[in-house]
Amino acid sequence: MPRFFSWKTLAVTIVLILVGWGVFTYSVLPSHDRQWELGQEKLPTFQVYGDVLKVENYRNFQWTGEFTAEPSYETKQFDLTKLVDLDVFISHFDPFEGLAHIFLSFGFAGGERLVVSLESRREVDETFSPLLGMLRQYEIIYVVGSEQDMVGARTTYRGERVYRYPTVATPEQARALLLTLGEDINSVFAEPRFYNTLFNNCTNGVTRRVEEISTAQFPFTWKTLLPGYFDEVLYKMGIIRTSGSFAETKATRLINNKAVDPRSGRFSQELRDALVPR
Repeated sequence: MPRFFSWKTLAVTIVLILVGWGVFTYSVLPSHDRQWELGQEKLPTFQVYGDVLKVENYRNFQWTGEFTAEPSYETKQFDLTKLVDLDVFISHFDPFEGLAHIFLSFGFAGGERLVVSLESRREVDETFSPLLGMLRQYEIIYVVGSEQDMVGARTTYRGERVYRYPTVATPEQARALLLTLGEDINSVFAEPRFYNTLFNNCTNGVTRRVEEISTAQFPFTWKTLLPGYFDEVLYKMGIIRTSGSFAETKATRLINNKAVDPRSGRFSQELRDALVPR
């Protein structure tokens, strides 16, 4: 060991590196002005007029491949008096079970759906990393759009393992949650902020809002930190509709990717009929 080495020198060096990294990291400011990847170019907004919800930049892409699509951002209006149900989707995009993405689908009488998804907003050629997601690498985006876009891309072109869990939420509870999330959607539009893998992600960005408008209190466990296991938390809390044990319930909620076609014009209905054969 060189004579100049000492544990004190090593400790000081580590501290200086950490301080330098912290200063550099927190000097970076979030921005809306970057070259965003396909599907994350535009931020949605909500406007509410009595019982009418107007959504700007509702995403309704026709995906043609894993990373290719015919873009379409629309202005849509929804009658909040016709809101009837709420589904939770959990999409596994990695072989590791814990890595998954959670998003919500609000259903209206007549079959129309409105999907809300809190995501890391990535630049062109940037890939998601859970570690970098803790280091102010990605901004937040709320993507609001159709199931044929936001679910169809995952089932048909990305080959993800997707589960759909109908919840027990009443129309009144679903409406309260949707409008509360709308406040966050408009807030992000007004001022960019960073995504955080642990503290501001697709799961706790929603659960915090659920706790604010209800008596539900989500436990702080490793299953809430890893979205791929969060369905068991929902099961134990009685938030999702059940079919026997958790294992039995989960088995009945896996979507058969081969049985849905986002180009059919009946995607949402096909999705609800497309279960993996048991």
